[in-house]
Amino acid sequence: MTTTTAKPGVLLTMGRALTQLRTQLREIGLNLSVWDENGRLAGKFQTPCQFCQMAQESRAGCIEAAESLAIKLMHDGRQAQSVSPCGCSLIGVPIYQRRRLLGAAVACYLPRSLVEDEAFNRLCDRLKIDRQAALGMAQPFCRHELSQADDFLKILGWMLAREQAVQTSQEELGNLSANLASTYEELGLLYAITGSMNINRQPRDFLQNVCSQILEVMNISAAAAVVHAKRPSEDEIVVVAGDMNLDAVQIKLLADEFVARKLIRDQDPAIENDFGHAYGAAGNIRNLIAVPLVSDERTIGVLMGFNKRSGDFNSVDVKLISSLGTQTAVFLEYSRLYADMKDLLMGVLHAMTASIDAKDPYTCGHSQRVAIISKRLAEACGLSAEHAQRIYLAGLLHDVGKIGVPESVLRKPGRLTDEEYDSVKRHPAIGARILGGIRQLEDVVEGIVTHHERLDGRGYPRGLKGDQVPLEGRILGLADSFDAMTSDRTYRRAMSLTAVTDEIKRNAGTQLDAVLVDKLLSMDLSAFMDELSILVPNPLGLDAIGSKECK
Repeated sequence: MTTTTAKPGVLLTMGRALTQLRTQLREIGLNLSVWDENGRLAGKFQTPCQFCQMAQESRAGCIEAAESLAIKLMHDGRQAQSVSPCGCSLIGVPIYQRRRLLGAAVACYLPRSLVEDEAFNRLCDRLKIDRQAALGMAQPFCRHELSQADDFLKILGWMLAREQAVQTSQEELGNLSANLASTYEELGLLYAITGSMNINRQPRDFLQNVCSQILEVMNISAAAAVVHAKRPSEDEIVVVAGDMNLDAVQIKLLADEFVARKLIRDQDPAIENDFGHAYGAAGNIRNLIAVPLVSDERTIGVLMGFNKRSGDFNSVDVKLISSLGTQTAVFLEYSRLYADMKDLLMGVLHAMTASIDAKDPYTCGHSQRVAIISKRLAEACGLSAEHAQRIYLAGLLHDVGKIGVPESVLRKPGRLTDEEYDSVKRHPAIGARILGGIRQLEDVVEGIVTHHERLDGRGYPRGLKGDQVPLEGRILGLADSFDAMTSDRTYRRAMSLTAVTDEIKRNAGTQLDAVLVDKLLSMDLSAFMDELSILVPNPLGLDAIGSKECK
């Protein structure tokens, strides 16, 4: 049988199985000794009775015979038996683990024939003890016949194999449990990260969450992410979680100069478990793990973990951070695509509103100002950022229906006729029809179609009353009225801020929502108007809001 010799100490991995085997053999009257691959006794040689102890002290015991038998077992690679000088029966089997020779197991017992043999009398004389006293010590332990050695040899081999199998199963079960626990943590982390992949979420917030999540799961002291700018006008993103003695500039330098150039090859994850010794203890970094963030075969950033709290980074850590890197890169790519689409949409919407405002030079910039005022009111009401953004879009598009109103009516300097006014009153419904077919804008149509409704029911186009007017319509209605009063029109000059405030108060509860009026008037309106004049200059320089002409 071909075998390989085990490395020193490998026998210790079987400690649990051998301990259990020793206990079981003792119960049937056999004493077990274990010998390593070098023929050395592993542990202490235990004698079953005082007679054996005395024989051992006179070098007539079993230990030397057991050692000789163990060496023979490892040399021949098969089971064997012998008899010690004191007459004990010895049986032994070699110990293998996956075809590796670990050592030998030798068991001995006192046969019943021992006390009847003349050699027993000579041994008593050598030990200088009375034969009857020796019988009293040994006879209770003489439980088996010498002829049973063959049977005990088979039992020893079977029990050893069984205990080895039990220990192997327990170790595999332990490894499986550890792997399952690790996998559960990994799946839990990936589930949490995936659940946070809201396309509207800012990349910096998402990356901060990723770094914070992996601190505990990977048992590290710090984590960092660096994302390269896509355009020259953008800034690189650097986020850190945990204890790190490096600032954003140093972390970026570490990612660019060390991780990207020295560790990561072919866009693969990398480990450096001796970072401090090899590269200096910058920022007290002892070891690190890094994975590139890859999108469309381009490296767009790097995710890093620092200073594992127990031991070194290993393949399990590589698997985990690789999965996180993949998820993070996917989010960043989708986030960038979403940002590009959003920029395109906003560009189209601004172009559309500019074309509408261009029909009347005196209302140029009106839609943008209403959008800004509406969003500010939405925020003052405590609405979510997403809801406030939808209201901003509704404000931007609230007059899109005026594309169906003749320019002669929009630009008429005098009072409108009833027929002309009816034409103007159709623009909310026209706007709703124009935008109604765009699925992405369905949730802003309600505000557009109701921004001229009044709480007293005298508004248009539906004549809604009180709570029938949705919040979006009430917000847009107040923003529209405020900008109309503070802007020059063809039929009048802009009103003073005091007059505007008085007019808004007078219409609170009838035309305008009283709660929203309080929100608006609680602002520093003078500063707000100055802010609007910078963001969206008013036409012709005729009022306090702006001084540039609308082009």
